[in-house]
Amino acid sequence: MAKSDHLSQLDLPEIIDFLFKNRKDSYRTAKESDSTIRPEILTARSRDGTEIHCGVFSGLPEEPHILFFPAEYDSEADIIDLATGFVHLGITLIAMDYRECRAGAGRPSISALLQDAGAFYQVVKDWYATEQRTGPVVFMGRSLGSAIALDLACHYCDDSLALIMESAFDSTEDFLSGKGIRINESWPSGEDPFSNRSKMSNYSKAVLFLHSHRDEVVSLNQIEWLVAESRSKATQLQIVPSESREDIAEKAGDLYFIVIKDFLNRRMGRRPRRRRRSKKAEGV
Repeated sequence: MAKSDHLSQLDLPEIIDFLFKNRKDSYRTAKESDSTIRPEILTARSRDGTEIHCGVFSGLPEEPHILFFPAEYDSEADIIDLATGFVHLGITLIAMDYRECRAGAGRPSISALLQDAGAFYQVVKDWYATEQRTGPVVFMGRSLGSAIALDLACHYCDDSLALIMESAFDSTEDFLSGKGIRINESWPSGEDPFSNRSKMSNYSKAVLFLHSHRDEVVSLNQIEWLVAESRSKATQLQIVPSESREDIAEKAGDLYFIVIKDFLNRRMGRRPRRRRRSKKAEGV
């Protein structure tokens, strides 16, 4: 995993407040979701003793299990809507909460994200074994969460079927600049804090990139640098005609879930069903 001392460079009040404020507030003022689905809550304990919560939205035991790391803009209702779409297809979604979200303890910290994710993964593995789940594990993240998913996927590459990166970023500095956060000095360590590009080059499984053609934070040209580092020939970049990086799932609708399901089916060796020709077509 990436060294936390590199990420500690990002533990600045203006960055912490900007990236985590919406996540915290969404649990207090979340919009109502049309879904009645509710998660089973698991609790992990990070290395420093902080409790980290995660929500399990259960699908079929033999289908993929997506370990999801939310974006800084995701609300609780957004995650429930995401889970509803996946569960409808039999896919299990397990979403990690960040510190201070839900009933979580501790203060938000970027340097603690990766150790929290490691604790989250161990609790999920225990649940997976206890519940006798057999479906493959998939790591998925949005925006800030994509960097966490990538780091965990690199660390547990052999455990995973694939990786899904939605609204990802190549350079930490470019990502923050796109968000309007200016870093006046270069990184003291001399290394990009998240090091997404080098980690992507170390992940051998297939990656599905989902990116808006109107992303004003991370352009398509920037994300193509990260895509190019993938070692798998099965890696895909899906460009979504949405209004921004924040509404990809909403604008794509059912197609969003169909594309992900098809990508995972192919990784599992399942061929797409061939459509039967109609009698009228056969007579032509």
